Amino acid sequence: MKNISTYPEIKDDAFFISDSHYIRGDNTLPQLLEKLIASPPVQVFFMGDIFHLLIGHIPSSRKENAFLLQLINELSEKCEVFYFEGNHDFGIDSFLLPKVKIYPRSLQPASFCYKQKHFLLAHGDIFLTTTYNAYIQALTNPFCLSILKILDGLSLGFIYKFISKKIYKKPILRFKLNDKDFEKFANNRIDKYLNFIKKHRFEPIEGIIEGHFHIGKNFQNYFSLPSFYCEKSGFVIQSSKYNGMDI
Repeated sequence: MKNISTYPEIKDDAFFISDSHYIRGDNTLPQLLEKLIASPPVQVFFMGDIFHLLIGHIPSSRKENAFLLQLINELSEKCEVFYFEGNHDFGIDSFLLPKVKIYPRSLQPASFCYKQKHFLLAHGDIFLTTTYNAYIQALTNPFCLSILKILDGLSLGFIYKFISKKIYKKPILRFKLNDKDFEKFANNRIDKYLNFIKKHRFEPIEGIIEGHFHIGKNFQNYFSLPSFYCEKSGFVIQSSKYNGMDI
């Protein structure tokens, strides 16, 4: 069992952004990042699916998303930045974001401490179905990504354009739950995380922070982050509270 003091710390006023699903030409997230660069918070956590599609190994994908990558790098010069890969943005490494602390899916959930309490953080597309886990693990496998890179190069970018068109056609929706249904959902997610820490003999947890589900609610220190794409808002951790911040 690790000592909790060895975990990275979530500081008061840490700013969380999740599921913004950025597509080139959408100025909402870039405008927010420009504000944060001008007046940086102590920390920024990008909690996955920040890009609607970013495959870091593919040059065509990097080029399409170059502007937002540049802004994230500028922000990382001003404050501490963490990036949790999602199911829409993966294959990200220090070549793309040299000063950003990157958490690939294989390292999620990740342990952090807040006020000397153990929190687990993840994009959120974990502990789902066996079929989904097999699919996403295959897709994010370094060998698979290398093949995609080769095919995209040989096709002069056609492979990436074909994939991105399919992805862009899918609607991005908020997952609406009433309080009773959200409580049931949250308890199910909490049980999944508790099974994880029991299996891996981690410290007991005080809280969970994850995105992916586009909900924007909390229950007993289970925080389901809102989709920035849907809500145009981020969230701030402050004095054991979970505070919404409209943009």
